[in-house]
Amino acid sequence: MRDEEKSKEQLIAELRAVRGQLADVRSAVPEPGAPVDAAERDARNRAVTEDQRLVCRWRPDGILTFVSDAYCRYFGKERDELIDRSFWPLVAEVDRAQVMEHVRGLGPHNPAGILEHRVIGPGGQVRWHLRVDHVLGDEQGQPAEFETVARDTTGQQQLRAELRTREASIRAFFECATEGIVAVNRAGQIVLANPRAEALFGYERGELVGLRLEVLIPDRVRHVHAQYQADYFARPRTRPMGLGLTLTARRKDGTELPIEVSLTYIPDETVGLAMAFVTDISERVAHERQIRHVEKLTALGSLAAGIAHELNNPIGIILSRIELMLMEVDERPPVAESVADLQVLHRHAQRLSRIAQGLLSFGRQRQRDRQPIDLSVVVEDTLLLAGKQLSREGIHVLTRLDASLPRMLGDPTALEQVLLNLLFNARDAMPAGGTVEIETSTDPAQPGTIRLVVSDTGHGMSPEILAKASEPFFTTKASGSGLGLSVSYTIIREHGGTVHVRSEPGRGTTFTILFLPA
Repeated sequence: MRDEEKSKEQLIAELRAVRGQLADVRSAVPEPGAPVDAAERDARNRAVTEDQRLVCRWRPDGILTFVSDAYCRYFGKERDELIDRSFWPLVAEVDRAQVMEHVRGLGPHNPAGILEHRVIGPGGQVRWHLRVDHVLGDEQGQPAEFETVARDTTGQQQLRAELRTREASIRAFFECATEGIVAVNRAGQIVLANPRAEALFGYERGELVGLRLEVLIPDRVRHVHAQYQADYFARPRTRPMGLGLTLTARRKDGTELPIEVSLTYIPDETVGLAMAFVTDISERVAHERQIRHVEKLTALGSLAAGIAHELNNPIGIILSRIELMLMEVDERPPVAESVADLQVLHRHAQRLSRIAQGLLSFGRQRQRDRQPIDLSVVVEDTLLLAGKQLSREGIHVLTRLDASLPRMLGDPTALEQVLLNLLFNARDAMPAGGTVEIETSTDPAQPGTIRLVVSDTGHGMSPEILAKASEPFFTTKASGSGLGLSVSYTIIREHGGTVHVRSEPGRGTTFTILFLPA
């Protein structure tokens, strides 16, 4: 409205300037009862014509009584093609109803009006036309004629259309961007937020707008951010953040997430805005953590393999000699103390042997013999080995095995080892008995991917324990070596698989393993 008011004032001023050049500046008709002075009217018309403005006069019925030279050129017509003719054919049909309503509104109580509409130019070309109409009254104050001063606004309309298109494109980008976008003013208040920002931070857009940016920053680093914000607005610039540096944001529920932020500055008539483009890098951080974990496991595996190799030979010699001595006991009178000592030595030597074998399995980096296998059959074969033992210990095993499962390339013996580790870990988590469920299927989220799910009703793991569960030598068992899950993870990785674990204290644990088909 502000632009329209300025245009109206400008055009009215132009109208007054034109009319000020005439002797009869206030009226296009004689004073009531006075004869028409033809010479005076001709002089007035010549002055308007020479002014090169788009000027016309017309009666209430729309018949033109005067047009300027510029008006004729604008519409590509001679004067005699316009005078004593209606101006309505010059108005684009799509806007005629609007113009009629505008004209009907002119009168004693509304002596001037402004309207922008389309007109038909030379060769049928459609142009935009901004007009200011002024009422010229008769002796009774009723409209006798109307005078119109106009200018072409086609260029402005095209510019407006381009701006609307650009604004629509920007808004579409803003609304559909895969990054969270948050705009902040110099006072630190959020003035804009897009749907992705809502999803990232857990706030509705209406909640975010008006809040201070500090609500999205953990308490422990807010004092640092306040100084950074002041420095940024003191020296605005466009620059990336978070490259090589993990920043942390705070959600509405208090949880935190790693983010990467790029900033740009948008100048404003008042204070300016800082526009932040926020990317959730949780998956990238988790992937990097997994890579570091794999690298650590590889290094530990090499160390473990070396240690195991050194231990295995003397352990084998000790075991064999103890077994020989125990066999000789049957042929000689037993010495009770010696037999007991030998049994203790044998038991602990066996334990050392198991640890050494676990270290070798963990540290061995080799290409296993692969063959097309049915994972459901591997589960059935494993349960033939362990099912009875689990049943005796109060563990009820339920299976849902897909008989039409695609085959995968794998080492069935190694995969049985993985499944046995998971089953016996589940057993240890349910000392009073419980249920284990085993399911094979294709993953609905990734068609064709083979899925193995093993869940139990045991005591579960806290987030701290879960984070360390796959680390070698970590165990919560009094007599465990802490290598079972590490070995299992290594085998799964060698088969090109991935492991996802969900666990909660008191609510059991679920392992979901995904493999690619053959």
